Amino acid sequence: MSALATSRHLVVWILRVVILAAAALAMLSVASNLRVFPRTEDAEVRANVVGVAPQVGGTIVRLHVVDNQKVKTGALLFELDARPYEAEMARAKAQLELVGLEVKALRDDISAAEATVRDRQAKATYAESHYERLKPLLQGNFTSADRVQRAQSEAESSRALVREAEADVERARNKLGEFEGKNTRIEQAAAAFRDAELKFSYCKIYAPCDGTVTNLQIAPGTYAATGEQVFSLVDESVWFVLANFRETDLQRVRPGQSARVFLMSDRREPVEGIVQGIPKAVYPLGTASQATPGGEGIFSRVQPTFDFIQLAQRFPVRILLKSQRDFRMGGRAAVVVDTRSEGELEFLEKSESIERKGFTPPVGNE
Repeated sequence: MSALATSRHLVVWILRVVILAAAALAMLSVASNLRVFPRTEDAEVRANVVGVAPQVGGTIVRLHVVDNQKVKTGALLFELDARPYEAEMARAKAQLELVGLEVKALRDDISAAEATVRDRQAKATYAESHYERLKPLLQGNFTSADRVQRAQSEAESSRALVREAEADVERARNKLGEFEGKNTRIEQAAAAFRDAELKFSYCKIYAPCDGTVTNLQIAPGTYAATGEQVFSLVDESVWFVLANFRETDLQRVRPGQSARVFLMSDRREPVEGIVQGIPKAVYPLGTASQATPGGEGIFSRVQPTFDFIQLAQRFPVRILLKSQRDFRMGGRAAVVVDTRSEGELEFLEKSESIERKGFTPPVGNE
């Protein structure tokens, strides 16, 4: 019995060792897997949002979209009452034409002043020549001293009149406002007209990107103030996920690595993604007063789960989605990053160039 009990005890001990070893190996395997494939279920689908706001104030007279409508870049969204700006543009145009007439009149004045200079120069030349001819005759008593003195006075008076006429020409040129081949009067009036024309064109608001109209709560008759957003436009050219990873999981995460995104709306088929970048800063968890700015700037802010234990800070890793599904901004997701994958820099550069694209709204109210 003792031998049998001993053997059973040995078998139990061996089984315990095997189980503990298997558990240790499993834990090491899980830990290794978590290091190679960091994951989080705290992720959210995002897209860039453009706040649609008019650049001039006015009453909305026509609305060309409805809520949740898809629009293309350059599509007309809504129109403001353009009559005040149309009147301002007409006034600026009339002022430009008036300044053109004034400049023409000033140029005519310059021409007349230059003609006066030429006439007085001719008279001054004759008066000086007459004086020079009379001076030798005075020595032979062929003329009187009074006549010579009168000729001298006329010559000096003629020279003074020439200087006066030249000063009139200079004043007329300064009044004209020519500088480096351009007329400042016309340039100022033309700039005012262009500004009025631009404000008139702002009465039509166009879509800056392909997207979906969101939170439309206005109707014709609503007053839209300058720079005040009236609704949002979700830019659907680039979709991404902000995945909040613990700082302890970020040692091996690099831009360009592939990731699998499991959407809560459909977890059966993961979406392929690419890590675009990791922020260098977030709003600190422990501060004297989170309501008091401390020079941190505008950072992402991730609230802790518990307040009575020290939690690892979470950083929102931006992951670009490669496929173009019917995503919804704000949807929840889980993310797994493959840190062994190679960087797909070409896809990142293409996506970033799309995000940096510019938009030039149509000019004019055609």
